[in-house]
Amino acid sequence: MKKAIRIMMVLFILSLAACGDSDDGGALEEAPEASPTEAEASVSFTSPEDGDTVASSVKVAMEAEGITIEPAANGVRDGAGHLHIMIDTDCLAEGEAIPNDDTHKHYGMAQTEAELVLAPGEHELCLQAGNGAHSALPITDKISITVE
Repeated sequence: MKKAIRIMMVLFILSLAACGDSDDGGALEEAPEASPTEAEASVSFTSPEDGDTVASSVKVAMEAEGITIEPAANGVRDGAGHLHIMIDTDCLAEGEAIPNDDTHKHYGMAQTEAELVLAPGEHELCLQAGNGAHSALPITDKISITVE
């Protein structure tokens, strides 16, 4: 019984020692910053800008914040994906498979620039992040442009 009490006393003293003295009045250390969530992530067209008039062959520049842009071959990973441009069609609902056709352009090699050839007239572009399995993420941007 005495041995058990001594062991408990040693454990108690060790736990107090582990708390240690601090210069900050005993304040807890700040936790490391959490990685961004999809709610904090964003994608955007950096060129052209919404409302721009462009030539039929238009260079598109894209960027992302709060999400790592990586090749689709890396698979599905939290906080990562690649970009897609939807031409004259709506962005997709979260989790929906992104088709690969003339109106849904995939940039699965982690590209952030693209060359689009568009017919003259007004066009709406949706930039959307997707995961490594080409499922839509709720991270989008939309612009309207006019092609001469």
